[in-house]
Amino acid sequence: MKEVIKVVSCKELKGEVSIAGSKNSALACLAAASITPDENPIVLKNIPDISDIQTMIDILRSLGKKVIFENGILSMSGEINNSVVLPEKSKKLRGSMYFLGILAATTGEIYCGIPGGDKIGKRPIDIHIHGLRKLGVNFTSENGEIIVGKAEKGLEGCTIYLKYPSVGATCNLMLAATKATGRTVLTNVAKEPEIVDMANLLSKMGARITGAGTDKITISGVDELHGGVEHEVISDRIESGTLASIVAVCGGDVLLKHAIPYHNFPIISLLEDIGVKIEASDESLRIISDRNLKPVEVEMMPFPGIATDLQSSIALMATQAKGDSTIVDLVFQKRFQYVDELNKMGALMQLSENNLIIHGGKKLRGCHVFGNDIRAVSTLIGAGLIAEGETIIDGVIHLKRGYPDFDKKIRKLGGSVEIVAMDI
Repeated sequence: MKEVIKVVSCKELKGEVSIAGSKNSALACLAAASITPDENPIVLKNIPDISDIQTMIDILRSLGKKVIFENGILSMSGEINNSVVLPEKSKKLRGSMYFLGILAATTGEIYCGIPGGDKIGKRPIDIHIHGLRKLGVNFTSENGEIIVGKAEKGLEGCTIYLKYPSVGATCNLMLAATKATGRTVLTNVAKEPEIVDMANLLSKMGARITGAGTDKITISGVDELHGGVEHEVISDRIESGTLASIVAVCGGDVLLKHAIPYHNFPIISLLEDIGVKIEASDESLRIISDRNLKPVEVEMMPFPGIATDLQSSIALMATQAKGDSTIVDLVFQKRFQYVDELNKMGALMQLSENNLIIHGGKKLRGCHVFGNDIRAVSTLIGAGLIAEGETIIDGVIHLKRGYPDFDKKIRKLGGSVEIVAMDI
């Protein structure tokens, strides 16, 4: 017997659900909270209860941090007392890349397995290594399964240019620079809301950071950061975009509570272009769709562009549009693995390297499909809701990594989605 996701076609979705805390921001904020040795705890609110968060907590505890997590509230205190993150731990989580910056800022010694995560193409850490080396980390190994480095003379501020605005590298270098001597200037950095959220937490802890949310961040190093602060993590713009796309193809009228319009404006603009009505207030989005969707041409880009994490959701909408759509994604080369599964369900898509052409207006039919990453699984759930018959999705482990109670939220809106055990 194996856990799978069973989805049955529905007519439309109606009602309201709340968007969870951001997975990507929560991981970054856990990293930030870990670099102070203060016994006075840092309290993080709105933390999603997903397996990626549990994995991050397990690694932090193995390094000596005291972590309590219950009902979306996480308390962290204590000192990191070792510098070893073994490959069997790091490979479970892409967010384990943050331990490069964490260990550089705390112990000055790095012994960390190569990060894991979704298999969506090349995810090099050379930008992380380059920046940390400029700050003073001498790496003796950066290949194979283990990254080994040591800041023998401590960390020293400098100017670092990122050859690509990597979110992970921006976070790592911010972490390390908070404890570096002097001033660090990071240029061509990521501008994502998750960067701003992490910077806000670090500032509450005593860090001196300016420019987060722009392409240049300046950090003036301090001797110590402190605990005794509270911080609420922002809501998950990827979950809100994913749910909005599912409402778009199913049709209906849904209120997404705790969705921040500014963080979602790139996908809001696309949804309006594709034919979906959006009503935005301070902390919510109302999605109204009559399923009369138009084709689109879109390229996935770093914020303020449309996030690559929403690529498969946009492709699903394009399968139901009247006409041909084009999606280009140069961020991750293998994020298109869901294409074969949607084609198996009756979609007509043609992939050439990083360019996807979708011939819309095809009816989908339920079958057995496989979701190989977090975003693919949620997209296949949306496909199952509009497909004739029953769809069985293999990929529960990925759903639990990224979305808390996603199946329950769809059921609350009137959809039929269940996690069941089957003999397959």
